[in-house]
Amino acid sequence: MMSINSNEIFPFIQFNGQTSRERGYEHGTILSERIDKSIKIYREQFSKQKNFNEKYILNLCEQYHRGISLFSNDYLEELDSIAISSKQDPLWIIALNCRLEILNHLSFGIQNECTVLYDQQTCQLAENWDWIQDFEYLAFINYIKSNEILQMTEPGVLGKIGFNSYGIGITLNFVDSSVQSPNPSYIPLHISLRTVLDQAKTLEQALNIFERNGPGFGGHVLVGDDQGQCCCVEFPGDKVHFIRNHPYHTNHFLYTNNNDHIKDKPRYRNSLDRYERVQQLWENKKPIESILFDYDDKQTYPICRLYKSTDFGAVGTVCSLMMNLKERTMNITKGSPRQYPKFHQFKLDKEKGVN
Repeated sequence: MMSINSNEIFPFIQFNGQTSRERGYEHGTILSERIDKSIKIYREQFSKQKNFNEKYILNLCEQYHRGISLFSNDYLEELDSIAISSKQDPLWIIALNCRLEILNHLSFGIQNECTVLYDQQTCQLAENWDWIQDFEYLAFINYIKSNEILQMTEPGVLGKIGFNSYGIGITLNFVDSSVQSPNPSYIPLHISLRTVLDQAKTLEQALNIFERNGPGFGGHVLVGDDQGQCCCVEFPGDKVHFIRNHPYHTNHFLYTNNNDHIKDKPRYRNSLDRYERVQQLWENKKPIESILFDYDDKQTYPICRLYKSTDFGAVGTVCSLMMNLKERTMNITKGSPRQYPKFHQFKLDKEKGVN
């Protein structure tokens, strides 16, 4: 089994297991050190909130554990196998996979996280992932051989940003939930993302998976395919909203003009500023790469951000990522594009694997 250098930024890791248990064992064994560091970071972040209570967090994780078990024994087995092989509490592995929902339950209010784009002419799906600087040394590029998936994800997390061999691609934004369903499914969005990568052969199948898995509790996914189609999928908490063929998104909801739950927060201005800047560049037909790299240090909230000190630690653009869904390629900066602007390419080839 392969090993990785703890100081390597965005290492490439291939999972060869044919079963959920085998993939979980590989994941937990290879990434045990990074999983441990991720849990410590999120535990620290959760604890900073005034209403933090570890018992409350673990009770939430119990509910999401039940939701996952009712949805898919395979995913639950993979998560349990990660926990066993990395020697972690299974509920904290669940916590990594529902960190978006936990942050919303704690009313964290992330101040900047992610700008996503889809070019319908070239079928390129792209994202600036804005998060804590530590994740430069924790996140990894992941090829799951059995299901022909190429993704960028965090340690212990089953699904994040990537595409499959059918040319279905996904990105992710944090968005504050505005309401909670009286009948939540407790299927974490990260699990739905992995389900799409595992199962969807068409855009419609991807959208059906999100619809079927319930209203979620905050977040947005921009889904694209290799036919020039895309859809914004928003999860305010009461129902799933679809905005077809809208090619960009930041961190506020577009299905409504009413974002009253965050209108008085700096993060709403942050999201609007980036959205309006993307819109301007898009209308001027700027290429995706130049939009991802766009910044002006005079701007309070540029698209491509330097790391700045926040309550979360140093937060900024951790990487820029472009996926060509026709060519099945992923181009990613290994670290902040402000410091490491070079793209590294990985190609999904059904006959040869990733090269």
